[in-house]
Order: sequence, then C-alpha cells, then structure tokens
Amino acid sequence: MVIVKCIGELHFYLEKVVMPKEWFWFEAPKEARLEFWKMSPYGKMLDIRAYVTDYAIDQESMQESAWAS
Repeated sequence: MVIVKCIGELHFYLEKVVMPKEWFWFEAPKEARLEFWKMSPYGKMLDIRAYVTDYAIDQESMQESAWAS
C-alpha cells in the first residue's frame, strides 16, 4: 500500500491510498508535485518526491494504448 499526495497551486490537493495492483488515474495542474509515501515498521515514510509532469500521460498515448490492449 502507498499513499499518493498531489500538491499544486491555488489550493489544489489530492490524497489517496493506493492498494497493490490498483490503478489510480487523476488530473492535476502541470506545476503540481507528487509525493509517494510507503508504510514501514516505524510508520509512514516518504519514498519519492517528483513533479507531476514526470508521470504525465497525454490523451493521445492513452487512446493508442487503449487500442493496443
């Protein structure tokens, strides 16, 4: 299980617990940053901090992958 946090300008905030094998799609401002928190024996621990553009998928590539599957 991981906790995904997306923080952007103008009070944009999104937080979701994502379970193993679960897909999580969302829209966010291009300037937003992502934080991936994982669980450890000592509690929550920040694992990855990145910008949302590092993980962005555009509409065209989504349509192509939908036809491929």
